[in-house]
Amino acid sequence: PEECVALAKRFDLLALSGFSGEVLLRPWRKTGFVLEAGFSAHVKQRCVVSLEPVDGQLEEKFELHFLPAEMIEALATDEIVLNAENSEEAPEPLDGDVLDVGEVLAEQLALSIDPYPRKPGVVFESLQTASEAELKPFAALQALKKDR
Repeated sequence: PEECVALAKRFDLLALSGFSGEVLLRPWRKTGFVLEAGFSAHVKQRCVVSLEPVDGQLEEKFELHFLPAEMIEALATDEIVLNAENSEEAPEPLDGDVLDVGEVLAEQLALSIDPYPRKPGVVFESLQTASEAELKPFAALQALKKDR
């Protein structure tokens, strides 16, 4: 629960509950790892139109490849194309010997959160409509020129 509160604050959510994940970590390319994971979470956000709370259920599955940073740099300087078993994304760099799986899950959660949540049925309606004079900012100057 404490981690959910901290992540909700970090990602500007009203609440985060039921955040759980499953991870499979296996070796890849002698010094790297493949992380296959999935998570589910219940988020509560603020509607961008009405500012009312909006509930959402997120479920994601993903796969990431990790290699030591030195190996990625060496491969990049040798201009060798990295083919992560048919993955089109380049591998993520490992920082030392530690992989923070919790942080990886948190980052993927952040990527799956709707940046503009909207409560069902809520529609944004403009209160003002611009007049034709407001749409032409130099019309007032043109009028002054005609007065001379």
